Amino acid sequence: MITPLTNIITTFTNEFAPIIDKFNIVPLSIAEAYGSKDERVWKPGVYIFWHKESIIKVGRHLTNSRKRALEHIRDNTRNDMFEMSSLKTSTDPCGVVLINCKDLKDYHWAAAIEIYMEDNLSLKIQSKRKG
Repeated sequence: MITPLTNIITTFTNEFAPIIDKFNIVPLSIAEAYGSKDERVWKPGVYIFWHKESIIKVGRHLTNSRKRALEHIRDNTRNDMFEMSSLKTSTDPCGVVLINCKDLKDYHWAAAIEIYMEDNLSLKIQSKRKG
């Protein structure tokens, strides 16, 4: 069985291989996302939450993907299938993958990556917008 984390990274690398050197792929547990001092986490990019055997949500931020990702937990983005606030206390395997731009001038790629990943991953919480 392919794990959600493997599925996320494989889906991204297969599609964006020609420009993959423009990005840092940073998989984090939820606790690591809150506490990380790694400079790669606060760049423009895409965040993808996963939990146990599911991919939860894809989103993007054009200046700080980690900040926006953690706002979903704080604000408890949810639907009938999943509540994001549950990730903070979950004992199940879960986390967030940040696909962030190495160079701030490449921030425009975040929209393309978000749309591609949302269209090609089976998500529990769909975005209310495209693009």
